[in-house]
Amino acid sequence: MPWGAMSQHMGWGATDEGWRKGPWTVEEDRLLIEYVKSNGEGRWNNVARLAGLKRNGKSCRLRWVNYLRPDLKRGQITPHEERIILELHARWGNRWSTIARSLPGRTDNEIKNYWRTHFKKKSKSSSGNAEKTRARLLRRQQFQLQQQQQQQQRQQQQYEQDQIDMKRIIAALLDDHETSTPSDLTASDEQGLLVISNCAASAPEEEVVWDGLWNLEGLHGNYVAGKANLDYY
Repeated sequence: MPWGAMSQHMGWGATDEGWRKGPWTVEEDRLLIEYVKSNGEGRWNNVARLAGLKRNGKSCRLRWVNYLRPDLKRGQITPHEERIILELHARWGNRWSTIARSLPGRTDNEIKNYWRTHFKKKSKSSSGNAEKTRARLLRRQQFQLQQQQQQQQRQQQQYEQDQIDMKRIIAALLDDHETSTPSDLTASDEQGLLVISNCAASAPEEEVVWDGLWNLEGLHGNYVAGKANLDYY
């Protein structure tokens, strides 16, 4: 398709207040380069009249700065330049023109596009990964805390059940003692009961349960043996 027909089909070359829009042609680039060589940069609003271009001042300035300047670097951003971009972006944010002043030959538009292509997505991805990691650690801590609480609860329940069982054993042994005759008890048995009574009056409940249990077991053994002997005779 001829250039004129393509421009008309794509809407290129359409004017707004007499200004041409769309891609620049080789002839327009040549006219702009010759104008800047003769008049220098600046005074972009006079370009249309002096250079014979139907482009507004902003379009001419951007074309020169971003594409036609002889000191522009054409290669890829180097690792050194990348470090500068990262450092200055951390300091100034999206002030691309300010950042470009520290990178000779690079335009603010080029730097902005490079950042958005290489770092913006990575920044979002890193932020998302950090949030996922924090959430995973929080869930793990909550689970561990729940496990500890459940373990403590089970231990407390087991302790309380042990106390109940021991009290039942002691009560049963005391009931056996109360129903026995004085002749059934030996001096050792009487001493055991006295120890239990004294402990109950002065020691904590847990110590009474454990110490008293051993004394009562011995007492109960003597009682059972004595009872068996009486039944024999």
